[in-house]
Amino acid sequence: MLSRLEKELEVVDNLPPPPPLTFKNVMRIIGPSAIVLGVAIGSGEWLIGPANAVLYGAGIMWIATVSILLQTLLNAEMVRYTKYTGEPIFNGMLRLWPGPRFWGPLLIVLSVLERAWPAWAFASATALAAAFLGRIPGAGDEITVMITGLLLALLIVAIVSFGGVIERALEIVQWIFIFLIIGFLIFLNVLLTPAKVASDVAAGFFKFGYFPRGATVALLAALAGYAGAGGLNNTTITNYYRDKGFGMGSIVGAIPSLIRGKKITVSPKGKIFKITSENLDAWRKWRLLTWIDIVGIFTTGAFIGMYLCVALAVALIPPGTQIGGWGVAAYQGNTLAARLGFAGWVIALLTGFWILFSTQLGSTDMITRTLTDLLWSFSDRVRKWAGGEIKKLYYTVLTFITIWIFFAFALTYLFKIQPFIWILLVANISNIVLGIVAIATAYMNRKWLPKEIRAPLWSTIILILGALFFWFFFAVAMILNQFFGIKF
Repeated sequence: MLSRLEKELEVVDNLPPPPPLTFKNVMRIIGPSAIVLGVAIGSGEWLIGPANAVLYGAGIMWIATVSILLQTLLNAEMVRYTKYTGEPIFNGMLRLWPGPRFWGPLLIVLSVLERAWPAWAFASATALAAAFLGRIPGAGDEITVMITGLLLALLIVAIVSFGGVIERALEIVQWIFIFLIIGFLIFLNVLLTPAKVASDVAAGFFKFGYFPRGATVALLAALAGYAGAGGLNNTTITNYYRDKGFGMGSIVGAIPSLIRGKKITVSPKGKIFKITSENLDAWRKWRLLTWIDIVGIFTTGAFIGMYLCVALAVALIPPGTQIGGWGVAAYQGNTLAARLGFAGWVIALLTGFWILFSTQLGSTDMITRTLTDLLWSFSDRVRKWAGGEIKKLYYTVLTFITIWIFFAFALTYLFKIQPFIWILLVANISNIVLGIVAIATAYMNRKWLPKEIRAPLWSTIILILGALFFWFFFAVAMILNQFFGIKF
C-alpha cells in the first residue's frame, strides 16, 4: 500500500549522496544551524535568559536546558522529513487534516505574529541611541529609539535583498557573528565573573522543577519559548537545509537573490527516493552530517551562549533588577563602564547592538522565506502570477514585510511599546508554534515516512512531551496568570 507521500510526490531512483566525509567537506556543507544559532543568541541568550536569572536567580535556567534539548530533537526530526522530501516542514504540514485551506492561513498568521515584528531592530536601536546620547536611553528618549529602530529595520531589508545567494550570505554573516560575540563573552567572563558565580550559574541549568514564588509567568514562558531558537527560528532550519542541498533538497531547488540570482525553478512539491541499499547508505551519511550540524553548532552554541550571557549578567547586575526599558540592549553599559571605564561602555554597546541587529537580520529573512515557501506550495494562482519564478514572490513578500515594519512602528509610537515587551510577546507566541510543529512532525514522520528511515518511537514520545512542555507555559501558565491571577 502506497503512503501519502508516495501518492503525491514524484519518486526518483537515487538519493544524491553527500560528498566524502572529510573535515574540509564537512565544514563546507554544514551551516544552516549557524544561521539559527545567530538568531537564537539575540532572542533568548542576550536578553531573556539574563532577565530571568537576575530577577529570579540562576536556578531558573533548567527551563533553558529542557527547551534547548527539546529543540535539538525537534530540529533533527523536522530535517528528517526535509531530507526525504526536499520540502520545508511547513510545506508538509499543508497535507495534514483538514487540509491546506486551514493550515496555510494559520501558519501564515502565526509566522507573521511571531517573526514579522521588528522587535530586535528596536531593541538594537537602544544601544545605538545610547552611543548617540552618551548614556542609557530613558523614558524621554522614546522617539530617538523608535526612529533609529525603524531605520535599522529598513537597512536590514536592504541587506537581505542584496545578499548574493541569500542563504549563503546569511550563513557567512552569522559565522562571523558567532565567533566574534562568543569570543567577546568569553573574554568578559574570564575578566569579570567570579568563580562562585560561574559555578552557581552552571548548576542552575540542572535545578529541574524550581519555580520562584510570585514569578511573572510571561517572562518564564519567554525563556521556554526562546532559549535555544524558538518557533519559526526552528522551523526555518528546514528551509535552509533544502536550500543548502541536503538530501533531496539538492534536486528540488532553492530561493535565489536579487543580485546575481539566476532564474531557478523551485518545485511546489518535493520529491522522494526509492528505498534501496545504496540510498539508505547515502541517507545514513546525510543523517550524520545533520547531527554534526545541529548538535555541534546549534545545541553546543546555544548552551555556551546562554551560559556566558547569564553568568556575565548575574556577576555584574544586582539581584532583583528588572531588565527592560528604552535602553534594554545597553543594560550592561553602566556596569561595564564602572569596571573597565570607557572601553567597557563601548564593548557593552557594540555587543548588545550587534547581537540584536544580527537577530533581526536573520529573522527578516526567516519570515520572508517561510511565507514565500508557504504561498508557493499551496496556491496555484500565486505560482501562475509569479510566472514560475519564486524570486518574484520572495521580493513581493519582502515588500509586505517592509510595510509591516511601518505598521509596527506606528503601534510602537501610539502605545509606547518598549522593545523588550515586543520580544516577550513574540517569545510567548513561539511556544504555540513549537507545540504545534512538534505534534505535526511526530505524526508526519511516523505516518508518512518508510519504516527504514522513520523516526523511532522514543523520539515521537519525546516530541509529544515537548509539545506539552511548550503549551504548558503558554496555554496553561500564561492564561491562568493573565485571566485568573494565579502565579507560581
